[in-house]
Amino acid sequence: MTRYAGNAEALRALVREQEVHRDVYVSEEVFQLEMEHMFPNSWVYVGHDSQVPNPGDYFGTTIGTQPVLLVRHTDGTVKVLHNRCPHKGTRITSETCGNAGKFFRCPYHAWSFKTDGSLLAIPLKPRCDRDGAGAPCPQLPRLRIRQDQ
Repeated sequence: MTRYAGNAEALRALVREQEVHRDVYVSEEVFQLEMEHMFPNSWVYVGHDSQVPNPGDYFGTTIGTQPVLLVRHTDGTVKVLHNRCPHKGTRITSETCGNAGKFFRCPYHAWSFKTDGSLLAIPLKPRCDRDGAGAPCPQLPRLRIRQDQ
């Protein structure tokens, strides 16, 4: 049953002047609408750069239902990467925090990625072209970040 999808009036009625309707907290449909429309289109606080003070330090969390990694790259910049290998979708790390050194290695087939998400190595023979003439090499998808000073 779809009570809220495509029904702007029903969605507006969820937030009232003095209260919020319980469906905001318990409705699976409202949750899925938030995952589809709100999280991909708004800034979400992932963490503070002090949580990753050293190159290779990472902090894992989620944005909506997507696992992400806040990581300090070797050049000192902070990156936010999807915590999923593009090869088979396995989590790159299941640890909440730690230090990856100079790269992450997927535990499934050992694909390796630099701390900026770029591909470092694929075991056996690579099937991508690093020079741009063939299929592009996969990388960990990066999210746009905003750093306030």
